[in-house]
Amino acid sequence: MKKQLSYVTRSLLLSGVAALMLSSCMFMPPKEKEDTAKTETGAVENPPDNTDFGNNTADGITGGNTNGTGGQNGDNTSGVDSGPAPQTKYGFNLVWQDEFDYTGVPDTSKWKYQTGGGGWGNNELQYYTDNTTTADTAIVQNDVLQIKAYQDGNVWKSARLNSKNSWKYGYIEARMKVTDRKGAWPAFWMMPQNSVYGKWPDSGEIDIMENAPVTCGNHKVFSTLHAKGHYAGEGQSIGAKVYDEKLSSEWHTFGVLWTENKITAYYDGKALQSYDNNGNKDDWPYDQDFYVILNLAIGGNLGGTGFVNSLNGAAEFLIDYVRVYQ
Repeated sequence: MKKQLSYVTRSLLLSGVAALMLSSCMFMPPKEKEDTAKTETGAVENPPDNTDFGNNTADGITGGNTNGTGGQNGDNTSGVDSGPAPQTKYGFNLVWQDEFDYTGVPDTSKWKYQTGGGGWGNNELQYYTDNTTTADTAIVQNDVLQIKAYQDGNVWKSARLNSKNSWKYGYIEARMKVTDRKGAWPAFWMMPQNSVYGKWPDSGEIDIMENAPVTCGNHKVFSTLHAKGHYAGEGQSIGAKVYDEKLSSEWHTFGVLWTENKITAYYDGKALQSYDNNGNKDDWPYDQDFYVILNLAIGGNLGGTGFVNSLNGAAEFLIDYVRVYQ
């Protein structure tokens, strides 16, 4: 049985982690609650060969519209036309996608939910709800997935979607309008299907896109890797960018090119930074299957609980598509 820490000891440890997070825009990720995830995980795609495409930012893209900043301002949910999905990208083939070109609940053959509250390890305020049968906090309409957080009495409700499939290596990308509001914390990230190397952070985490204006600056998005050798306030950055006030009203693409040799962040089709595999599992647990997560947190250590009232009871995170290439 694990030894329980005293309240004072736990408080001091948490305050220290919080200080690290605030200083570097890293965070302790939400606690996993696999018992709340609906249905079993789907089939796992076969990994690609070990080709390393490094910082390639354009070659190998065929078909479709690769412009990441299109779409319309004003009405955040209409006028989406990202074009057909390219069948190949950066030398990989399209193996999984959700274009959200339907209406109602998110496709139950592709997504499941983690539900509940309790802070998720970060003092967050939201309670994640299940949208398997009723579209409430995750709604597909006008060719867009809308993750809607709203205040219901004293409770904030939101959604956290996990893909049923998981993958090892490839190019994983989503096109979205980022919330970019103080008090909210949208994220597009990946977690290991199985904790082969131990509990978080030992088995890794890949944060493709996060946005937390209160603690990380206005109109900023950032990408981070977590592992035993680098996590929370010492997480490994693979890129960040400060946009302008149009971040929440313009479409942008965010992705990672992930091979056995390195992980590179891509914003709007351009490579930012890479992290190389040094052969040490403490630094590179990224050789297992990971699944995709889309969620919108409210308040908490990174979202900024003190600014939640400025949301006026509602916030949203819009996703045009999610695509996986291998």
